[in-house]
Amino acid sequence: MSSAPEAKIRVLYAEDDPQVADLVSHYFQHFGSDMTLEVVDCGRRCLQAMAESRYDILMLDLMMPDLDGLQVLGELTSRRDPTPVIMVSGHGQHELAVRALRAGAVDCIDKISPDFRRIPDIVRRVCEQHRRRQPIPAPPPPAAGHRVLFVDPELLERQRTLQFFSRGAPRLHVTAIEELPPAKLTEANLDFDAVVLGPNLPTTPMLDTLRHLRACDELLPVVVLSAFDNVETTIAAFKLGAHDVLMWNPGALHELVFTLNNALKRADTERLNARLSGELASLNESLTQQVAARTRELEQEVIVRRDAERRAEEQAARLQALSNRLLRVQEDERRALAQELHDEIGQLLTGLRFQLEAARAEAPSKPLGDALEITAALLRSVRALTLQLRPRLLDDLGLGPALEWQTKLFQDQTGIAVELELDLPPKRLTPELETTVFRMVQEALTNVARHSGARAAAVTVMSDERALQVEVADRGRGFDASLAMRKHDSLGLPGLAERVRLAGGHFELFSQAGNGTRLHAEFPLVPAESPAP
Repeated sequence: MSSAPEAKIRVLYAEDDPQVADLVSHYFQHFGSDMTLEVVDCGRRCLQAMAESRYDILMLDLMMPDLDGLQVLGELTSRRDPTPVIMVSGHGQHELAVRALRAGAVDCIDKISPDFRRIPDIVRRVCEQHRRRQPIPAPPPPAAGHRVLFVDPELLERQRTLQFFSRGAPRLHVTAIEELPPAKLTEANLDFDAVVLGPNLPTTPMLDTLRHLRACDELLPVVVLSAFDNVETTIAAFKLGAHDVLMWNPGALHELVFTLNNALKRADTERLNARLSGELASLNESLTQQVAARTRELEQEVIVRRDAERRAEEQAARLQALSNRLLRVQEDERRALAQELHDEIGQLLTGLRFQLEAARAEAPSKPLGDALEITAALLRSVRALTLQLRPRLLDDLGLGPALEWQTKLFQDQTGIAVELELDLPPKRLTPELETTVFRMVQEALTNVARHSGARAAAVTVMSDERALQVEVADRGRGFDASLAMRKHDSLGLPGLAERVRLAGGHFELFSQAGNGTRLHAEFPLVPAESPAP
């Protein structure tokens, strides 16, 4: 796929001499195939063409009948037109050429020099340099232009200045007055963008006017035209805030146009910066207030949240205390019930058995024998129920013997083999922890018998200086552990996990269909250290 052809360089040439214009056109036809050249014969047509179309390069003759090249350059500067300008000068115009370069022209070519034949190459070079710079387009000036006040006591000078600006710099709207009294300055209502103090103002009134202008508006550009090369007056004018001091000569008005354009551009930028700075300060103040208000809101939210967290912690602590109390009450009730069954029901059944045996010895009969067997069965059931409710071994001998008795009883009742591994500390555990571990093993073995389908199980209770580890495992059918733990209405595994948590332990359940089940709990034996204050 071929790339699109590069656009030709568009060149506008303002030249009032037809012979020179034809010669330049000939050079472009033979040596500038990558360019297009348009020619206009006066300064006004040049400004009109620049306003109506866009060009890459402007070549500008210094001397033309209506507007000279410096006036055209000044008007383009006031428009903030970024088009590079190449000045074309004639014999004896070196001083004007230097002023043009100072005013912003990028190059200057003498018509009688050998370089004039290389004008297409010069245009090409200037265009390439301009493209490499990639200038940022300047913002367009206000549509109404700028208002300039010209102060000079001489009527002829005021008329000459007005005529020059109306022809050569129409975007600078000049108002000429004889003097600017201090009383008018104190009103601070000068509706002008810049002030020019003319060459015929005496030194003292000029400096007084400059002083009052600067007091009214520090950003107002003020340019002084001085008729005398007086260093002290120039220094005093600059100290009082003059933007520039120009020596009055025949070409001074051209320099004045460029000076005003630069001063107005800088003043516009300073005013814009001042406005933006004010808006930024206002925005920062608003943001500061918003941040402060939001900070206060967040502080209130933090206070409310902390209060809610504190209440939640208090509620959780009360709930845990109630749960622990409920477990203690349950164990106390079981202990009391077991004691009641052993002391009351067990003794009554034992006494009844003795009476039945005595009666059968005196008068043997089958009904007495049957009653004796039933009494013996009831006595065994009461003893078994008593042990299930609260084995005396747990209170009297501790966790190890109680687990040994529980696993043996489980094997005898279910036929499921249980491998018990114990490694307990020499000193007995707290009653609450022994009860929790015993109930965990008891509940876990009951689940093995009811749900696993396994023929064997393993119970491991191991301890070290740091923690007590309890684990019950089988190789049964397994189940969905997460689903079982979500059944909060169940008193089985969720209740077992809650009991472990209330005792300060950590509970884990591992199970998967076809891969058995493992219940694991860890209880710290060393109290957790309090965080450093």
